[in-house]
Amino acid sequence: MILELLAAIALALSVGGLVVFLRKLSGGRLPKTAIPVMAALALVGFAVWGDYTWAARTASALPDRLVVVDKVSQSNVWRPWSFVFPVAERFVAADVGGARRNANDPDAVRVDLYFLERRVPAERQTVVMDCGAATPPGTDGKAVGDEADRAGRVQDLVCSQVPPLTTGSSDAENR
Repeated sequence: MILELLAAIALALSVGGLVVFLRKLSGGRLPKTAIPVMAALALVGFAVWGDYTWAARTASALPDRLVVVDKVSQSNVWRPWSFVFPVAERFVAADVGGARRNANDPDAVRVDLYFLERRVPAERQTVVMDCGAATPPGTDGKAVGDEADRAGRVQDLVCSQVPPLTTGSSDAENR
């Protein structure tokens, strides 16, 4: 976050300096108030850019073994444009590269889920998914709407990307 602050300050000073230069080139025809107005517009633009590109920039920096399985978008009153174009505030990534099937129950897959949110440390949670179940674990078929869709997407993605057990694989590999 400190880097964002430093980048914003550098941007405001650069835009302000550019407007001062343009003001001198125009022989003073550009009003003095253009300097802080343009610097403020640059700061707002930088904040909007940061809000809308955070999720994509963070997801692209993840290792290949992590796959984004869900994004949560929000709209806020203090960002009125977000009612038209919601902002991705957080997302969930599954470690499909590290997911393992249980040797005793090949339908059971253990996977780490990472919950990433802007300006908040990431959290990791290990879950076991029943890839043989028709409904995602924990929903018991009672989940409705977004909750069922999200759980189903996570289960489908993880179960489709984890390879089946091979004969001769040891218990230690699948724990």
